[in-house]
Amino acid sequence: MSLQRKQIILNEIAFWKKNKLLPEHYCDFLIALYAQGENTGMEEKENSSKALLAKDRKSNTILFTILGVITSILLASLLFMTTIVFLPIIVSGITIIVFLYIAIKLVKNKSIFAPLLMVCSALLLLAVSFKVWEVYFMNYPSVLICLIIGNCSIWLISGLLQKLVYFSISGIVGITFTVFYLFYFYL
Repeated sequence: MSLQRKQIILNEIAFWKKNKLLPEHYCDFLIALYAQGENTGMEEKENSSKALLAKDRKSNTILFTILGVITSILLASLLFMTTIVFLPIIVSGITIIVFLYIAIKLVKNKSIFAPLLMVCSALLLLAVSFKVWEVYFMNYPSVLICLIIGNCSIWLISGLLQKLVYFSISGIVGITFTVFYLFYFYL
């Protein structure tokens, strides 16, 4: 095993020990195992700031925050912009395409960002659908019902294809409520 790989593993174990993610005696055993009798002074210095888990957690938090802010700004612009309505629709459409492109690339790596990007895209698509209905088809409630069923169908299909249970459940629940609404108010 390369020295760099050993150091990464030892740093991770020191991080686990410091944050009590594993019992201390397990961590001591793992440190002795991976250090192979060499300088096991890891306990003294505990250089857990170099641990990959700590670095990933900080960068993930920053990326989650940026993604949340972008989605929130776009949702707010779709809700509150009334003068230039086509601008937030176009920007949100481009953002949906970019989010989905990045999510498709990240699915191969099994990154946690792929489902998050898909959820943000689904929310933006639903908001764009409502905005398009509000601006262009306000007098036709049947268009709104078709848009909702279309969004829920997309959620259901993507949930089944990507094996995302929450997308599948959201799609089924949305379609079910919409169909019940149709039967209750229109029949």
